[in-house]
Amino acid sequence: MAIAPLATARADVGISAGGLVAMYAKKKKKKKKKPAAADAEPAGPLLTPESAETKRQAIRDAAKGDLESGDLEAAADTLAKNAAELGDPITMLEAGEAGLTHADKVRSKDAAETALERTRTALDILEFYAAVDAGQATSDWLVVAPSEISGHIDRANSQIEKAEELIAAIDAENESVAATDGDGKGKAKKKKRKRGEAKPGTVMIAAGSIFTAIGITGIPMVAAGLAISSNKQKEVEKLQPGDPKIRELDKEGSKGNLLAYLGAGFAAGGLAIGLPLLILGIKKRKKAGDRPPSAAHLGEAGRGLARAEGGRRGRTNHELSVAPMFGGAGNGLLLRGRF
Repeated sequence: MAIAPLATARADVGISAGGLVAMYAKKKKKKKKKPAAADAEPAGPLLTPESAETKRQAIRDAAKGDLESGDLEAAADTLAKNAAELGDPITMLEAGEAGLTHADKVRSKDAAETALERTRTALDILEFYAAVDAGQATSDWLVVAPSEISGHIDRANSQIEKAEELIAAIDAENESVAATDGDGKGKAKKKKRKRGEAKPGTVMIAAGSIFTAIGITGIPMVAAGLAISSNKQKEVEKLQPGDPKIRELDKEGSKGNLLAYLGAGFAAGGLAIGLPLLILGIKKRKKAGDRPPSAAHLGEAGRGLARAEGGRRGRTNHELSVAPMFGGAGNGLLLRGRF
């Protein structure tokens, strides 16, 4: 009698009384199939030392190629990366050992510090498992057999000591090399100064040569400028007054005059400074007992200056003046001096 109303109520959606009972029974059957111990605590650790050893060997196999080829740095990185994922202190300790060997081989402080840090990480994990074995902590992840923990801790402490000694030794070596390099550089500078000591008068002779060369360069400029100006003037004289070409010729003649004045300035300044410096430098060198510069160094001007200097030892005043000269007979350069 209780099922009939349900059948009526469900008629609109096409579900019969038998179907509803069947669905309910099916659901109840599924619930009965759930294991009773699904929420129970595991009977043992999630990872045992025996199963950890298999994973540990896989980590070693991954680094085997680098170890055999001598690439200790790459091998150490591979061991450390996989050891961190497994939480395994033994392969982390092996990573520190490989890195320490590499650091000792290449004498790298950075590599030694990395190896030291990895070894300390391994020691921290080992001390945690020692606390688990002593009942001071609990863990479902046991990767080291309790009987092996103390031996690995001793190994880690010994490795840390070696790493610290290596770092100290590398520091001492670097300081020694820095001190040696400093002394070597100092000696090199002293030797360089000794070799580079200029003879008396060398600076004056060098500076005088430069200024004299500049002055000599100005002489052709004067000649060229005067020639241009003179030619343009002759062309103007052939033209009739008011000829439009006269203005253009005047401009070109003015450019020639400007070139002549610039050349005269170079010649006057360069020779006025350079020649006295050359003479004073030669005198200074002779007083020191050295021979004057060779002809190859000073050229023709130098040889002439040396000869002139030999006949004027008593004079101390040096004068030089250069100026363009214009006249009815022609134009030129007036050079006047006393040494």
